[in-house]
Amino acid sequence: MGALGQTIDVAAAQDGIWERYVRPPHPGQTSPEWHVSPVIDIAAYHFSWVWALVPMLIVTALFAEPDGAVLYIYALVMGANLAHRHFGLPYAYFDGGVFRTFEKQLTWFPSICLLLLAATPLLLSVGPIGGQVVGAVVLFSLLWNFWHTYMQKFGILRLYRAKEPAAVQSKSPAWVDKYFLLCWIPLYFSYLGPKYKDLILANASELKASLTVIISFMQRYEGWLVLPSVLIAAGGVCLWLRHEWRANRLQNRARLSAATGTLLISTALFWANPVEAFIAIAFSHAVEYMVFVWAFQRRFYYRPRVEPSLMQRLLHYPRAWYASFTSLFVVAGIAQILWGQTFMKGVRPVEFFGMTGALWFFYYAVYESLVHFYMDGFLWKMRRPAVRENI
Repeated sequence: MGALGQTIDVAAAQDGIWERYVRPPHPGQTSPEWHVSPVIDIAAYHFSWVWALVPMLIVTALFAEPDGAVLYIYALVMGANLAHRHFGLPYAYFDGGVFRTFEKQLTWFPSICLLLLAATPLLLSVGPIGGQVVGAVVLFSLLWNFWHTYMQKFGILRLYRAKEPAAVQSKSPAWVDKYFLLCWIPLYFSYLGPKYKDLILANASELKASLTVIISFMQRYEGWLVLPSVLIAAGGVCLWLRHEWRANRLQNRARLSAATGTLLISTALFWANPVEAFIAIAFSHAVEYMVFVWAFQRRFYYRPRVEPSLMQRLLHYPRAWYASFTSLFVVAGIAQILWGQTFMKGVRPVEFFGMTGALWFFYYAVYESLVHFYMDGFLWKMRRPAVRENI
């Protein structure tokens, strides 16, 4: 009985660790400090970039010609990126209550983007002006993507602050978190732009003209811009730590973990290959979003409703729904990246209305990303009662 008792005690201890650090709380309850659980938050929100960047660093260190292996990692990242941009669509369009609340926003802007996608071949064929219009949309999408990525991390930081007492929340204003996240951007332009000019232009051919102008300006005034950029970055970190100490003496472990993960991936563009670091940021953003939507819907649809929506019916089978929906877009994204390089080599690209399938896919991703950024601006606002109640 002594050995059996010890076995039971060990099992109970193991269950305690699982329940305390890994397993999400019951859908009807919420964690007082974390969003889902410590392990899930750290792995999915704070350090999900590790799952992409570390394999790329290992491959680069082990192989003399790592481009082939890195391509497969990049394809997986782009598959996850494509999947995450569609994750909010079922919630918006398969739930009648949500759609009625935002009917105008969910109708007119996506319709405009669809019309622009259909008109893209025509715009590209009418001469330089049409091409410049399309290029401007691509550049706008890229810039919005940067802002959207940082604002998602900002939302996660504020989510953890929202779980604290009101008196503590007021001691750490939102602008301090935002400054902490954005403080590295001037240094990206003033230092990384000139240093990695050829690498950046080689990986952004669609934006070569615009980026050449920006980088040339930075090269010309680099000596004047780098030091102020360093001071801006250092000030953002010091100011955040000062406010966090004043608010709770650095006792909010979730915010500290999120800030540490964000700080490391923000500086990874300086201590790692910046293209690989950028890929890791994209992967991190995709994982953050998918886990947030899953966690939100897990609580939101747990409550019984008078008129169950199609979304709620689908989530009666959560494993089948999330696995099939995610896999569909991940496979599509991977196939688009590897098409013509790993399989279907030498096959002449098929053209539709003057554009290859790869170009159609690229511009679809551009316009669909605009819809995704736009929708996130109102679907997941923390001040919305439906959002705050389910975090």
